[in-house]
Amino acid sequence: MTKKSNIIIITGYSGAGKTTFTKILEDMDFFVIDNLPIELFIKFMELIQKNRVEQSSKLALVVDIREEKLIKELPEFIKKMNKSGVPLSLVFLKANKESLILRYKRTRRPHPLSKKNLSLEESINLEQKILEPIEKIASLVVDTSDKTPQDLRRLISSSFFEGKRKSSFFVNFESFGFMYGIPDKSDLVFDTRSLPNPYYVDQYKIKTGLDKEVKDFLMEYKETERFLKKTINYLEYFLKEAKRERFYINISFGCTGGKHRSVAITEYMAAYFKKKGYETFVIHRDIKK
Repeated sequence: MTKKSNIIIITGYSGAGKTTFTKILEDMDFFVIDNLPIELFIKFMELIQKNRVEQSSKLALVVDIREEKLIKELPEFIKKMNKSGVPLSLVFLKANKESLILRYKRTRRPHPLSKKNLSLEESINLEQKILEPIEKIASLVVDTSDKTPQDLRRLISSSFFEGKRKSSFFVNFESFGFMYGIPDKSDLVFDTRSLPNPYYVDQYKIKTGLDKEVKDFLMEYKETERFLKKTINYLEYFLKEAKRERFYINISFGCTGGKHRSVAITEYMAAYFKKKGYETFVIHRDIKK
């Protein structure tokens, strides 16, 4: 090929947000093709190999369980295309079972596998089993369980498919409350509950870790200083090693309710590592609960 392709294959669980994802890509001038039959998909990719498709520089192809034969052949197909000199990025969208069931109940649409006379939960279980080999080879796995469309848009536009990316590695910092559970896709989890709790100070109770007064309160304590120093020391080593083999890392900081300590520490860490040259993205999962 005379120019480098930027070809993305998007797949994942039904109901995990592929439609939202592709709309974002279209806003970023990607040419999106949804669910081609396997015969047309192969023919189309052959054209790309011969550099006959003008849009191949910004092309996204959506593949889902409706083309079950293509799904099962996809891992070997991607391996073959990469060997032939066509670089492909595989994005896998997923969500936990509870989120998927809730989304289907809201939209009242049938699951693609329900035609096999399966219940919704059975359909989800079967789909996850079929897609497991593909998730393992994905360039990027995005768990949309606790992400709004706005979160997903910010994640994609600022960290993954930005026209002029600063690097090929980004760090997702997330705050959360232990009382609501640990985020499913955390690669590292840090517990900030040993730090002084602003919640028990009347003037800070209704505020959050985004407020300067709460940040200043925490930074007054030696415990916070020690926590930051030791955590940063470890993360500087860990991220340096991780970027050699990973495309992204999810780092979560938790406190009891996810509003004060974890939020302030997450903001501090994201700002610190951004200054170090990392692409960072911040989510405060439980701040509004």
